[in-house]
Amino acid sequence: MSSLSSPSVLLTVRGTVIPPDREATRQLHNQTAGSPEGVAAARSLGDLSHNVFTPIPGMPGAEENELLFLDVWKDAQGIGTFFSDEQVQHGANMMFSEREAVVWMPAEGAFGFELSPPMHLTGRYLGVARGPVDDPQTAINVFRKVVEPTISDARRHGQISHQLYVRLPMPDQPAPAEVIGLDLWADARGMGEYYESLSGFEAAFSDAPQTSVWESATGGTWTEW
Repeated sequence: MSSLSSPSVLLTVRGTVIPPDREATRQLHNQTAGSPEGVAAARSLGDLSHNVFTPIPGMPGAEENELLFLDVWKDAQGIGTFFSDEQVQHGANMMFSEREAVVWMPAEGAFGFELSPPMHLTGRYLGVARGPVDDPQTAINVFRKVVEPTISDARRHGQISHQLYVRLPMPDQPAPAEVIGLDLWADARGMGEYYESLSGFEAAFSDAPQTSVWESATGGTWTEW
């Protein structure tokens, strides 16, 4: 997961996979989205990074047969051009029985941080909180009030970064205002302990948020960039 000081957008793709097991899913991903041709096409249109996450076994919020992509793009126009390609659509239809792709922009004025991970902790784990909001600025303020005072405790538990995004409205797809918070961790146990004691962020949302935890895709090498 990456962050930029200049404007950029985040694409999240979450869906239920068709292949019967993790290995078949990995191979299909690397043959389609992760093929040299696919990577080159995405990069040429502004895809700066692509990371794959799978559910953490036994943890709530995500089903075993789900997959989550996080891509940082230079702009939303490149995303539209890339995914309008028939080959790209065909590859996605082979991978997912159902999926949701959402474009997000960094929440202006939000509290966030990105720290170097400890060298001895090589795992990468992702905490997600997403939901509708009445007012994005109010949500930004709530997250700042909750997260900023706990940054030292979060770091002791292995947190690497915290980022907040607002859903980017699409002209042909009107949607209510939403925000998504993404936390990257180097320690799964520390992440769980921290979240058990975390409260108050729910006030940012107008309805109960969707929360889930993930880990960097396991079971062999997944093509990322």
